[in-house]
Amino acid sequence: MQKTRILIVLTLSMAIAARAGAGPGAAGADVGASATGAAAGATTASTAQAAAGVTAPDARAQAEAIRAKGAGVAKAARDRAEARLAKVAGRVDAIAQRGGQQVADRLAQEFGVTAQAMLDEKAQLRCGWGELTIAHTLAANSDANVDVATLFELHQDGVGWGQIAAGMGLDLGDAVSAAQAEARVATGHANADGRVAVAHGDGSRFGAGANAAAGAAGMGAHAGAGVGGGVSATVPGVHVGR
Repeated sequence: MQKTRILIVLTLSMAIAARAGAGPGAAGADVGASATGAAAGATTASTAQAAAGVTAPDARAQAEAIRAKGAGVAKAARDRAEARLAKVAGRVDAIAQRGGQQVADRLAQEFGVTAQAMLDEKAQLRCGWGELTIAHTLAANSDANVDVATLFELHQDGVGWGQIAAGMGLDLGDAVSAAQAEARVATGHANADGRVAVAHGDGSRFGAGANAAAGAAGMGAHAGAGVGGGVSATVPGVHVGR
């Protein structure tokens, strides 16, 4: 009996010692894992903040540059373009009332995105199909990779589409004609071919074009100082694939 008691005591002592030895290591592992997870979370947060810190100020600076440059263009020219673009938007919106999904499908094919992306963008920006058509047309012609959200931020802040187009360095006549061409696609009066109508100008990815030369020579009504050296606001636009 005495031997049995001794064996039980020894067994219990060994078990307690083994548990005590394992405890600190396990605790250390838990602490290390927690520290690693926290570090990973902090890194992810830092990356997101860094990305926002780089892109948001750039977008704001880009928007303010467009606003300032557009304001330097003759108001009469901007107002004429604005009135014509408003009609473009109205025509698209009227058709969209009878079939918004069809409009989304056409614009998606034309601008190289999915129809769902167009629907989501419209919902996020809280805009009509007509203005979304205009914004995408202008953005597709910019050589500065201006995004649609930046353009809408300006427009919702009270800057007209005519001033925005001028501020992007696009010929106003071309910008209106390009928007009209894309409106025909949106409403089903022209086929979507993935080739966006061209607007020339000093800020266009397609170059200044013939209108700049005409404006420099004093032909037509000038859009004013600051865009393409006095680009004509009345010369018809040049389109691709129309």
